[in-house]
Amino acid sequence: MYLRVLGLVELRIDGRTLVARRPQQAAVLAALAVDANRPLRTEALIARIWGEQPPERARRTLHTHISGLRRLLEQGGGERTTAQLLRRPGCYLLEVDADCVDLHRFQRLTDTAADRTGDERVMLLRAAMRLWRGDALAGVPGDWAQRVREAYRQHYLGTVVNWAQAEVVAGNADTVIGPLTLLAGEYPLTESLAGALMRALHAAGRGADALDQYARTRRRLVDELGVEPGPDLRAVNAAILRGEPLPARPGAPDAPILSSVP
Repeated sequence: MYLRVLGLVELRIDGRTLVARRPQQAAVLAALAVDANRPLRTEALIARIWGEQPPERARRTLHTHISGLRRLLEQGGGERTTAQLLRRPGCYLLEVDADCVDLHRFQRLTDTAADRTGDERVMLLRAAMRLWRGDALAGVPGDWAQRVREAYRQHYLGTVVNWAQAEVVAGNADTVIGPLTLLAGEYPLTESLAGALMRALHAAGRGADALDQYARTRRRLVDELGVEPGPDLRAVNAAILRGEPLPARPGAPDAPILSSVP
């Protein structure tokens, strides 16, 4: 069994892809998956699904969704179920091998990569990138799901920057230019992406293209936010202009602890 929440919420069991029938049922599964192997109080689970003003029958509806999810988990047929949805006093618990949940596997790979160098770092970050199918909890309604999506989107972008730098150091700058160009177009105000793309272009011998990227990013920042690029991006631009070695890249922000997302 494999539970995927980096993208649409779905289960892979015996080679089949199973999805929750209702958006709220998918939301219950996602809320439990984020806190896999940690008891989640019933009140907190209800708040994640329905927000601050849940319906009067929220507890009964939650129980119905839990029962449906248990049946879904039992559809493995001959395969031994590797996940259990348990009830504890005042709590629910999704008990599962953390590596069978893509979000937690992604977290483990990026955490491990932070302490590695060279080819091992590259391979770990490549493995993490392959897990990303789209925004976390895609299609799950509610404010809590949206906050989790945003938190993990930022983590993903930081991982992309780390992956790109690792590939550049390994001599694979051409590998990352295409993906970085697409993401920089999607998030034109994210300076870390622009900086990673500039570094990759420079490493590939395309200094003029790197300077053009800086000019485009600066124009968008000034036009849309009324601010100049930050010191890190300006330092990369200045070093390319002067033909000097590029400054060391600042570290990516720490990964979010999703169980702390209110």
